[in-house]
Amino acid sequence: MTKEQFLIAMRSLAASVSVISARDASGKTYAMTASSVTSLSIDPPAILVCVNKEASIHDTLVEDVSLCINILQKNQQEIANLCSSKDLESQRFENDFWDLSGTPFLKNAQANIFCKIDQTVPYHSHTIVLAKALKAESKGEFNTLMYGDGGYLN
Repeated sequence: MTKEQFLIAMRSLAASVSVISARDASGKTYAMTASSVTSLSIDPPAILVCVNKEASIHDTLVEDVSLCINILQKNQQEIANLCSSKDLESQRFENDFWDLSGTPFLKNAQANIFCKIDQTVPYHSHTIVLAKALKAESKGEFNTLMYGDGGYLN
């Protein structure tokens, strides 16, 4: 199989859009858009996130670090685009979308899942981050931003 065949097939896999956010030991904040976020277990509540080793947040995501999985609402495409663009990286937190008082999180996300990293597993170009969910907050009505076939879905 070629990379192109795989990419074309994966365009059929729709996923919720999330922004992963964290703060490093020096206090610097990081955020990245991710669609590779999966519920791992209910006992304990845990989540799995795949992060490209080239992502600026990558080296911050180590054992015992706190992070937030911010599941986006349909009207938050601007945030998804901002947190996925290397060119706009310095502007990710220059807005009123965030609560930066602790682990950074998006104030109006569909859901926020606050986690502590339990383990990381390197796998070729990515690292699989396994994190225990400590707290979760959700909006009542399902209004999640979805991505598939190379774009946002309505």
